[in-house]
Amino acid sequence: MSGDAAGLDVDLDQAMNGGGGAGIPAGAELIAFAEAAAAAFDHTDAALTSSRNALEAVVGAEGVKEAAATVAIFNGLVRAADATGIELDAGVTAASKDFRSDLGVDDYKGAANTSDLDRPGDVAPITEVGALFGD
Repeated sequence: MSGDAAGLDVDLDQAMNGGGGAGIPAGAELIAFAEAAAAAFDHTDAALTSSRNALEAVVGAEGVKEAAATVAIFNGLVRAADATGIELDAGVTAASKDFRSDLGVDDYKGAANTSDLDRPGDVAPITEVGALFGD
């Protein structure tokens, strides 16, 4: 939706499966940075350092700060939503139906908290935080 608002033709397949910048300015660098940040154990991780440097070369230091803040807030919000069992509201469920499937979002364990998603099988809502991590 934000891509539409910005007048971009975003390619979700590229965003999820690699192969380019997904139609986003500095997309390849942003995707590499987000993936490295999500996988890194600490700020000295070599892949994170490399992707951060590549991103800075394209968007500058302020752009890297914005990208890091975005990665951090999404990471935190998703964890809080999953841990507390927050459901998607009806509007978001309807508006995201097509791309949730394309992105595989409905397969995440936290998706079980939203009762009206079209999911294969009988998935029970998560009632304990440990269940989010396969415990």
